[in-house]
Amino acid sequence: MRVLHVIEAMHTGGAESLVVEHVRQAGPGVESLVCALNRGGPALDAAAAAGARAIVLEKRGGRITALRRLASWMRAQRVDVVNGHNPTGGLYATVAGRVARVPAVVRTEHSIHYAGRHSGLYAHVLEPALTRACDRVICVCEAVRQSHAPRFPWAAGRFITVANGVPESSPSRARDAVRHELGLSPADRVALTIGSLTAQKAQHVMLDAFALVARRDPAARLVLVGDGPLRGALERRAAERGLGDAARFAGARYDVAELLEACDVFVLSSVREGLPVTLLESMRAARPAVVTRVGGNAEAVADGETGRVVAVGDAAAFGEALASLLADAERRRAWGARARERWARAFTAERMVRETEAVYRDALGARGQGAQREAWRASA
Repeated sequence: MRVLHVIEAMHTGGAESLVVEHVRQAGPGVESLVCALNRGGPALDAAAAAGARAIVLEKRGGRITALRRLASWMRAQRVDVVNGHNPTGGLYATVAGRVARVPAVVRTEHSIHYAGRHSGLYAHVLEPALTRACDRVICVCEAVRQSHAPRFPWAAGRFITVANGVPESSPSRARDAVRHELGLSPADRVALTIGSLTAQKAQHVMLDAFALVARRDPAARLVLVGDGPLRGALERRAAERGLGDAARFAGARYDVAELLEACDVFVLSSVREGLPVTLLESMRAARPAVVTRVGGNAEAVADGETGRVVAVGDAAAFGEALASLLADAERRRAWGARARERWARAFTAERMVRETEAVYRDALGARGQGAQREAWRASA
């Protein structure tokens, strides 16, 4: 079974890392191909190193020419299943896949639907047409499925939930060494967040919440990992709240396992999400979390057992939940251990890939597409 993943870019990010895991964890007899539409990057390199045939689509000549080039490549590679990730990847994968007569066409939605996510043309014309042309639409958590499927009741059965997963990983450096690098002491109680500094992640709410924590706990520290257009505004807000060195902006980093080893609690203040990869990574690292009730956060975090789930935008509730966890080392250990057990049971990369490949096989088997695939291979 040759599976082609089509995605807008393969630099860094949650969806990109998941595509890499589909290559790394592919089952016996599954060959992986990856097409980045706009640009490559570390994730595309990682996919190639894991054995995928990886390309960046040359988009010279406009969209129609690019779609024709992609369809021609699909035919040349004898692709059995094409999976387009998110709206742009889904658009190119579906149109080119149908032109090339790929036996099974799948789209993966990594985010919940929300007002303003798409243009009116996409939401009312293109998306219904693409959904009709897809065999399956994979949703990365149940919240994502529930936000998309009701909009297309005639295709509700095509929407399948396959929860995100992350692989086992261990830190390569000791906790105290990473803390020293970040300017933290062994006695500090550290909350960590990882994500782009954008409106979606709402770190301004986190800073307001942490200001409440810092007033109660002089040893509390907040480390914000990531970069983005709001960094300057967030740094000014931290200064206005009098946080000083208690809030550290660490910039973009890729040593996630080491950062999680160095922290005590993982935090997310987002206003929208799919199922965040960083949250699953924190569970794998046996860290409790404080998150907002958006997307799949509440599917990953068992409130009161592995962390706390609070209302979006409620800085007071967020601050109270975080302060309570930072003050209770025994509860952090117990909730963290349960979080890791929950990851191992339901959110591993291996489980995600096996379930996704089962969706592919189901799509190939529907309406006699198994025979279609053999005819397709013979004629390609």
